[in-house]
Order: sequence, then structure tokens, then C-alpha cells
Amino acid sequence: MLSCPWSCVVWDLDGTLLERGTTRPVAGVEALLAAWSGAGVEMAVATSASTPLARRLVDGLGWSGWFGHVAGTGPGVAGKDEVLLEALLGLGRVLPEGAADAAMIGDAPTDVAAARRHGLTAVGVTWSGTPADLLGGADLIWSHPPS
Repeated sequence: MLSCPWSCVVWDLDGTLLERGTTRPVAGVEALLAAWSGAGVEMAVATSASTPLARRLVDGLGWSGWFGHVAGTGPGVAGKDEVLLEALLGLGRVLPEGAADAAMIGDAPTDVAAARRHGLTAVGVTWSGTPADLLGGADLIWSHPPS
């Protein structure tokens, strides 16, 4: 299993942790999450889904122990920038220092853009069908979860 190059990782949910439009984990993601969590990597979820829905999905998959915070949209929190900030704050990371040694992993241009704007390493994933050229500006492009 690939060791995590960051001390903190914020994950998008739909299309990144879960197969796009489903509640099924992407093949290989659970093993990666377990390994990184076991190695002490701080992790959070930042999603455009509502916070209650995101928490239900994470809890239902038995993943709540792997994530220090689950941030979604809700009153006063909308858009990827705001949920990313909420996820980092939930882990006790305040920007700009909180971006040090941290990454955002997502399948959408908005994930990449939010990571770049806030100084995190931007990892774009193509395993949900997003073409790599739409993830322009990503520091890294992953076609499958590292193993």
C-alpha cells in the first residue's frame, strides 16, 4: 500500500470515494483509507452533498473512524471552497498554515480549483470518468486509487 505523502487529506465524496451517483465505494479506496488512517493521516470529507447526507453515507459504510470531520453544504456553507475550509477547520487546521502538508483529492475541476486557491496539493482523479484535461491545474492526476 502506498504510504501517504501528506499528513492531512481532504476527500471529495461522490465520484472520488464513491462511484459517481452511487453509494458504492470506488474499488481500492477502502484499503487506502484504512492504511492511511492506520498510519495517522488526518482525513476529512468535503462534499457538495448536504452535511447530514454525507455523514449518513460515511457512517453507513463504517468509515466514520477514518475521518476526523465530514463537511457538506448547509446553512452558511455552500460551494467547494467553503466546504473545504469547513473540513480543514473540523480537523483543527486554520489557513494559511493549515494547508501545509495537506492535499485535496477530487474528481471535479471545482475540487482542484479550491485546493489550489487555498494552498493545498491538488490531486485530480479520473477514475469516475472525468477527463484529465478538465482537471487542469492539478498537481497530480490519479487514474486509480494508489496501492
